[in-house]
Parts: sequence; structure tokens; C-alpha cells
Amino acid sequence: MPKRNWRLVLFWILGAVCISIGAIIAGHIDGELGTDYGVSVVAIMISFVLFLLGGLLWISVAIAAKTVREE
Repeated sequence: MPKRNWRLVLFWILGAVCISIGAIIAGHIDGELGTDYGVSVVAIMISFVLFLLGGLLWISVAIAAKTVREE
């Protein structure tokens, strides 16, 4: 049981880090000064993937916490 708890906390923190980094990348996309269109698209794709990964990690934590509570 203790191993499962630290894994849940690790996934929860890792999901928060992924979403935070995705938000930082998305917030700093600037199409005005010397930024190429391709670079902007790549930055948007990377931030989107980080948002998806963070969401999946949080969903897995919620499912695991619910199954632990039911046992």
C-alpha cells in the first residue's frame, strides 16, 4: 500500500509539472518579433501534448484513488 501512495503522488506532481510547462510554453508564443510560423506551430504542438499528458496523469491518479478507496 505505501508504494502505491507514493506513485500516486509522483503521478500527480508530474502531471502538474507537465501542465505548468505547457502553459509556460503556450504563454510565451509570440508571432511578432522574429518568430517563424513553423516554430510557433511546433511550440503549440508541444504545449498541447504536455497538456494532454498532464491530464492523462491526473485522470490515472483519480481512477487509482477511487479504486483504492473502494477496496
